[in-house]
Amino acid sequence: MTDALPIDAPLLPYRAMRVDELIPSARNARTHSDAQVAQIAASIREFGFNNPVLVDGQRGVIAGHGRLLAARKLGMTQVPVIELSHLSPTQRRAYMLADNRLALSAGWDDDLLRVELGDLRADGFDLELTGFDAAELDGLFGDDGTGAPTGATRGEDDAADDLPPPRPPVARVGDLWRLGGHALLCGDSTDPAAVARLLGGERASLLITSPPYAQQRDYASGGIGDWDALMQGVFGAIEGHLTDAAQLLVNLGLVHRDGEWQPYWSGWLDWMRGRGWRRFGLYTWDQGPGLPGDWNGRLAPSFELVFHFNRQSRRPNKIIPCTWAGHVNSEKGGLRGKDGTVGEWTHAGQGVQEFRIPDNVLRITRHKARGIETEHPAVFPVALPAFLMQAYADAGALVYEPFSGAGTTILAGERTGCRVAAMELAPGYVDLAIARWQALHPDQPVTLADGRSHAEVAAERGELADAA
Repeated sequence: MTDALPIDAPLLPYRAMRVDELIPSARNARTHSDAQVAQIAASIREFGFNNPVLVDGQRGVIAGHGRLLAARKLGMTQVPVIELSHLSPTQRRAYMLADNRLALSAGWDDDLLRVELGDLRADGFDLELTGFDAAELDGLFGDDGTGAPTGATRGEDDAADDLPPPRPPVARVGDLWRLGGHALLCGDSTDPAAVARLLGGERASLLITSPPYAQQRDYASGGIGDWDALMQGVFGAIEGHLTDAAQLLVNLGLVHRDGEWQPYWSGWLDWMRGRGWRRFGLYTWDQGPGLPGDWNGRLAPSFELVFHFNRQSRRPNKIIPCTWAGHVNSEKGGLRGKDGTVGEWTHAGQGVQEFRIPDNVLRITRHKARGIETEHPAVFPVALPAFLMQAYADAGALVYEPFSGAGTTILAGERTGCRVAAMELAPGYVDLAIARWQALHPDQPVTLADGRSHAEVAAERGELADAA
């Protein structure tokens, strides 16, 4: 046996070496398919070459053969290396195996993995750059065996999304919780008194929500007997609690019944217009690649709608970076006239602005995960309400959410600097929203309106449940 290095041995520096100087080991037992090399190359392109190649004192590669192949694929001329010239020939051969095998012995905490990947997906990140392939991501995020991913769509036929509560909820109807600077009331958003209690005399300048679609499912809160009545109740109850220039943004998806998609929102839209709300805008939420499965002959669904109402216009914030920011326009490029001549560009001599207003196609990847992030059957990504807040709210603005569900809009408010006042009828989903908040913001307090911490309330109510 060779002598081991002392555990306090100094860290080895790395330096750059030319790719064409490095010699792969003929005894490397680890294989690298073309697909895996392409994955590594994509990772290097996204994150940089952050893991040096390990070499012996004679330019021979000990570990990092896949990274070296990827570097060659990318046309790199040099890579960072660390020389392990202190190892004996036997140690080098053993380390070549250990470097690969030890990593394979690690496991995954699936719940935390879903949370982390779910957040990355919500931010629009390409998850395959993390090394997980499509089949692994589907296994983590979605397919329930029927071809329709759980929680991916709320409006498709024959979807069973009921959520059996795993334990008696801590939250109770009437609880007003404070999550950092946000408020969450376990109550009925069709009740004007509950809305008034939640908002506490303030008026919201923005409403963002994703109501249950007209599928009349049981979302652990009794189901939906009359969708029109529900929506009229919710939007009637907010009268007097919104600013004159408030913008209302409502996400809805398609429902298919009897072989046709149903315009189930028609009656509600007419009712809103009768109350003075303009059908100001209609936007498409592009959710990314179509969902896998057999959709009864339809193309795979990959979009939903966002309805925009207001009584007064508000200029959207310019939040999209301009590709040609700073470029000064010449006189060329104006509109072509009927006679074929090109007129002078009206902005000639002006620089292209740094930011522009968003398009009416919102390109934000959907959520398909399970676990703490998506125990609610229809979670939408944090990035969607965050994007809408960035577009239509100022820092510190009050945002009202009448269908809080798993608390996504609250998380978006924290991300964007807005204050969110949210309502949720089902105590189980209030618990879920609090759990998500605590997982992502463990240093932020969660208290009941009377000042007791969530932990204190949970302990007290748990003891009462045990005694019963």
